[in-house]
Amino acid sequence: MRTSERTIHRAVRKIVPSLVALVALVAAGPPAAADSIATTEAFLPAVHVVGASGVFRTDVEVYNPDPERSAEVLFYLTPPDADYTELPGIRLDPPLRPLEAVTLPDIVLEFFQFDDAFGSLNVLSRDVADTTKEGPALIITSNTYNVAGALAGTYGQFSPGQPYRKAIGFDDTVYGDLHIIGLRNDPTFRTNVGIMNTENVPLEVGVQLRDSVGQPYGTRIYTVAPYSIRQINDVFEKEFASAGAPRDRGPYRLLVFVNLKNDAKVLCYASVTDLRTGDPYLITGEPVAP
Repeated sequence: MRTSERTIHRAVRKIVPSLVALVALVAAGPPAAADSIATTEAFLPAVHVVGASGVFRTDVEVYNPDPERSAEVLFYLTPPDADYTELPGIRLDPPLRPLEAVTLPDIVLEFFQFDDAFGSLNVLSRDVADTTKEGPALIITSNTYNVAGALAGTYGQFSPGQPYRKAIGFDDTVYGDLHIIGLRNDPTFRTNVGIMNTENVPLEVGVQLRDSVGQPYGTRIYTVAPYSIRQINDVFEKEFASAGAPRDRGPYRLLVFVNLKNDAKVLCYASVTDLRTGDPYLITGEPVAP
C-alpha cells in the first residue's frame, strides 16, 4: 500500500521534502450522484513531455463543493508499466476549505519533479480529522496542452477525473465492460488508448475492436502493473492494423474488460488527434449502469 506523502504548501507552490506516515485508506460513506464526476477518489492522465511542437504539460483543477467540510487532498502519480505501490505522494497544505478551488500548474514537473514523463494521477479526498475516512466529494479536472511551440498560446485536451466507482472488475456480463465509442478508422486521425489499473494487484485486460454493428475485429490482451497505466499507441494504423477493419464500417468502438479473475479493476480512455491540425480530444471509457 502507498505509505507516505509529501506536502504541497499552496502559498509558496513548493514541495516540502519531509515524509509523513499515511494510514490505510478505507472506503466509507455514500457515493456521489451517478451523473456527476464529483468523487472522493479520481484517476486521470498527467504529463510533462517534450514533443516535436513544444512542451506538453498538465494543469490540474481541484474544487471542493461541500459548503461545510474541508478535504485532506492527496495526490499519487504512477509512471507507466511499473509497480509503484510504495510510491510516495504529495498533499495539499492547508486542506482544501469548503467551496475552495485550487489550480496545480504543470503538476508532473512542478510538484512531482518528473521531467519528460507521464503517468496515472490518483487524487484522494480524506477527512481532515481522520484520514482513514473519506472526505467530501471533489470535482477534479485537468488540461493537457502545448506550450513553447512556434506560436504563442496553448493548444490542448481537457480530461475529467474519472471516479473510482466507474472502475470495473472481472465480470463476464455486460456490466463487466467499458465502452470507448465514436472512433474513426481514418489515417488522418491517430487514436491512442490509456488503460489505468486502479488497484494494488496486476491487471490483465482485454481490448476488443468492434465496428458500428458490433462485428469484432480482434482482441488484444495487455498487462498493467499495480496503480499504473499502459498506453496503446495508434490503434488503427499499428495495434489493430492486421485485423482488416474497413475504413467505411465506423464509427468504431473499443470494448475494454478485465480478463483475469482477481481483485484488479480498470478505467480507460482514448486520446484522438487530428494529424492535420494537431487538435486532440479525449473519450472516456464508460460502463453500462446496472
